[in-house]
Order: sequence, then structure tokens, then C-alpha cells
Amino acid sequence: MDNRRRWAAVIFWLTPAVVFMAFEWITGSLTEIGGVYLLLNLLYYYLIYLFVFGITNSEKVGFTVLNVVFVIWALAEYFVVSFRQRPIMVWDFLGLRTAMTVAGGYQYEVGAAAAAGVLGILVWTALIWLFPIRRMTKRAWPRAAAASILGLAAGLTLFYRVWTGAFSIEVSMWEPRISYEYYGNLICTLRGLGYLYVKAPEGYSKAAVTQLQEEIRDSKEGQELPWAGDGQTVPENIICIMNESYSDLRKIGSFSTDLPFMECFDSQGENCIRGDLYMPVFGAMTCNSEFEMLTGYSMAFAPSGSVPYQVYMRMPSYSLAWVLKDYGYRTAAVHPYEKQNWNREEAYQAMGFDAFYGIEAFEDPKLVRGYVSDQADYEKIIRMTQEKEEGERLFVFTVTMQNHGGYTAEDYQAQVHLQEEGRFAPGEYPLTEQYLTLMRESDQALEYLLEYYKNCEEPTMIVLFGDHQPSVEPEFYEQLYGMPLDDLSEEDYLRRYITPYLIWTNYPSEAMTGQDMSAQYLSCAILQRANLEMTDYLYFLNGMHAAAPVVHGSGYYTGEGVWESWSGWKEKKEYPMFHAFDMLQYHGMFGKWRQESLFRNIE
Repeated sequence: MDNRRRWAAVIFWLTPAVVFMAFEWITGSLTEIGGVYLLLNLLYYYLIYLFVFGITNSEKVGFTVLNVVFVIWALAEYFVVSFRQRPIMVWDFLGLRTAMTVAGGYQYEVGAAAAAGVLGILVWTALIWLFPIRRMTKRAWPRAAAASILGLAAGLTLFYRVWTGAFSIEVSMWEPRISYEYYGNLICTLRGLGYLYVKAPEGYSKAAVTQLQEEIRDSKEGQELPWAGDGQTVPENIICIMNESYSDLRKIGSFSTDLPFMECFDSQGENCIRGDLYMPVFGAMTCNSEFEMLTGYSMAFAPSGSVPYQVYMRMPSYSLAWVLKDYGYRTAAVHPYEKQNWNREEAYQAMGFDAFYGIEAFEDPKLVRGYVSDQADYEKIIRMTQEKEEGERLFVFTVTMQNHGGYTAEDYQAQVHLQEEGRFAPGEYPLTEQYLTLMRESDQALEYLLEYYKNCEEPTMIVLFGDHQPSVEPEFYEQLYGMPLDDLSEEDYLRRYITPYLIWTNYPSEAMTGQDMSAQYLSCAILQRANLEMTDYLYFLNGMHAAAPVVHGSGYYTGEGVWESWSGWKEKKEYPMFHAFDMLQYHGMFGKWRQESLFRNIE
């Protein structure tokens, strides 16, 4: 064998290992991956590269394509983690179209280490072209292709049937970044694919669900309705606003500013319910927040890391919109951006919305940083209530865009500044100050909206809540906490998932504050305050709220305010209730047959 062939063989056999190391070097995880998981990553890189070579019989073509795919993936991972402190997961690939539409709102800078990793893969790819191994003969190629297919199939079978359990490979949905650093990106991605399979809860059956429904109906009369209205007024308009990145960062820790940024919201004390809403996501994945709120399901009991809007929205997907349709409301969704984002067109149709208005429904709206402003969004809603037929009931659900992440717009100057001498240096947190300025604009838009409906004769309910907290400087969060984020307890970290909510009416209703809960319970509060009968499923949720007002992927608060993690949950007193809830949610999302009377007020 001459030297050229020796070099070709060396390059061929080292390529998977080199690409793996460069990939994890770019993402910053190379030195964090544990020993056995390092070997598992290498094994699957080799299986993938040998599979592609066996199929293509071309090192130049096959390996180059894989190298390009891995370098693009690594760079995407690098930027996504830097923007939202969360890695790319299996479900994000399904939302790629959504990600591309908002990608322009961020600034992209490649560090020296990441640039070196990219350059390393490019140089290695050039060596592949300079020293390629010989193609297989026509006789050997089919055998090699068959062997590569069988090898990959055997490897995947072992991974899902043996190694995930033997090596305890589970991706933490609480802090997936830690899992990706410890196991490696490829192993976590393979594990994420396994979550696509949804197993029914233990004991799930048609008879079990029927029995649960009978128990729910038997318990209705004795249930307390904590958010009940006056028993008479039913609003003709129910306007529900999920405001992008709307949050009160003072929940993390106190700070002061030179201008108020939630003055209108803070002043609401009459005819309203106010409190904290615990959301399933931080900094991104808006659609999972609206999924919880509209369906009453919990992401804590959905397949780990999933994005239900992308995969699980069957027709019908029971929601608040279906309930209100049954009470004669016309149901409309509004989102002043691309309608296809997060598969909303199909999701909203499945959830019972009669119409969906996207960016095309806004004529010359006021823009803030290139996004439709909250003011313009609310003006659209006002026109909808003005133009509806007399006596028509209307439910509007809008998802705003003004405060979307990427708080680096050079043509948008911050007006709200952190103001504590000795604590915050001037201009130390520009992302935070731009975000707080946007919050001030949102607050002014809220004041405009409430002022209009105060003078509206039609009984109207306005619901406002945030989908998640913003991805601003992690150092700002750490300063508010007074410690590094990695040192926080689960309960303290959970404060990053809090957003404010408001249920306001333009007619007399009992004022309530401190009504903290998970997003999944908000439908119960809306229907009770609107004096509309809840469904059997929502009656179950209402009872569950009393025992566990906050249910999250990391754990739950009991009715006594005690924080419990999911560790050993089957031994805890709440398990029978959660097991029943698990069956009901599975039944609504995945059941082959479904009892519609559980989720709608029909027989």
C-alpha cells in the first residue's frame, strides 16, 4: 500500500471522530461529555458515516454532505443556546420554518473557539477530496450497503431497547442544556426521537375513563368555584391576549427604574382577578404556553420535549374555543405575523376557531422593531367587536409580536433604564433595558384597551397573560437572584417561569389578587368568571387546582404551598389524582376513541 492510500485510509476512518469532536467543540460540550457517553456518541457517528458511505459508495459525496449537515447543525446549536439558553431539540426541527421567520431579530457573532471548529471541519473536508479512498466494486457495493443498513438498524435497536435504560439516558426537560452537555447532542437527539412514541398510562382503558367521568359528575355539586362571577352577567365579548414575552422581572428580585414599565397593570384593583401564571417554557416555545392555556392540558404530562402544535393536533382537539362555540360564541384567533408559524393554521382549526387572522389582516399597522405593535393588535380587536353583528357573542384569542426576543435593535432606543447606583452600571444590561422599554409600550397599549372597553356598553371580559419571560442577559437574572443560575434550587429556578395574568371585566365583578396557578387552569377561571358552565374535564381540573395549584415539568406546589418534585411521585399522596389526570389528558390527546362529553357540554 503506497503512502497516498495509507493517508486516504487514515482520513476515512478518522472522519467520524474528527467531526464529532469539532461539533461538540463548537457547541462547547466536548469536555463535559461523560466517558461512556463519549463512546456512544463515537459509535453512532461511525454508524451514520458508514451507512452513508455504504449507500452512496462515495466518500467525497457522502462524507461532504454529512460534514456540511453537522457543521450547520453545530452552528445552529451554538446560536440557539446563546440566544435562549436552551439547546435545539427534536421538536425544533419541525418548527424550523417558524425559527427562520424570526431569525432576523438577533445578532450573530461567532466566537474564536466556534470559528476554529468550523474551520477544522472545512479543512478536513478538503483532505477528504485530496485523499479519497477507492470506490467499492459493483460486486462489493451491494453487500456493503446491506451491511451498513443492518449495522445502523442494529445500533438503533440496541439504543432504544437496551442502552437508554442501562445507561439512564433521559433528557431533562427542566434544564435540557445540562443533558446535552453531559450526553452529547447526537445521543440526546436520538433519545428525543424515542419520545415520539407515546405510551398509554398504566390502567388506561375505556372503562377506566368512563368510571372517571362518573366520579367527576358525582363530585360537581360539592366543588368550590374559586373564581365564580356574580351568577348573572355573561360577557358578550371575551378577549384573550397572550402577550409575547410579557413578564414582571421583579418576581425574580427587586430592582428600580427611572420610568415605570407596568404602571397600568399594577394599578388594576377593581373588577379583576390578578396573579402569577406558571408557564411551561422560558424564553421561547410560545406555542406550548398557548397549548396549555387553551386545552387545559399540562406539558408536564405531554411527551418530554414535545411541541403538540406540530404533531398532536387531531380534529377535533378539545379546547376553550370549542367550549365557547357551544355557548354560541364566534371564535377567532389573531396573530400579527406569519400564520404558518408553529403550525398554527392547522392547530387553531383543530381547536375550534372559526377564523384565523394573520399579518395579512393588518393594513399599515404601527411597527415596533419591525413587529406589529401591541397598540395595532388591540386596535384590530376593537374593530372586530365594532363590526360584529348585533347580539353576536365573540371570543378573540390573540398572540402578540411586539416584545419578541432579540432585544438588540439599533434603531430602537431604550427609554427605561435600571437605576440603582452601585448595583447597575450605566448601560450594563442593554438587552434588559430595551426589553423593559417594550414592556412600557405594552403597558400603555393595555391602558388604551381597557379605557376603550370601560366605555363600551356590551359586557366584555379581557384576559391578559404572558407566554414566557424574556431571554435577556443571564447575568441580569443572576444579579437579581444574588447567585449563579446553576446554584439555584428547583423552587427558586421556577420563578423564571412566572408571568402575570389579568382577568378584567367592564362590569362589576369581585376583585381577587394572589390567585397564582399554572396556565392549564386559566380556562377554568375564565369560564367561572363568565358564569358559563364548565365541562366535566374542566371540573376535574378545578378540583385538581385545589390540591395542586401549580403543576410544572419540574414538580408541583400542593394546596398547602409545599413544593414537591416528581421524584418518587407514585409514593406521594397526590399520585392518585395525577394518575387520573394523566389518563384524561392521554384520552383527549391520543385516545383512539374519545368521550366527547368529557370535553364539551354536549351529550
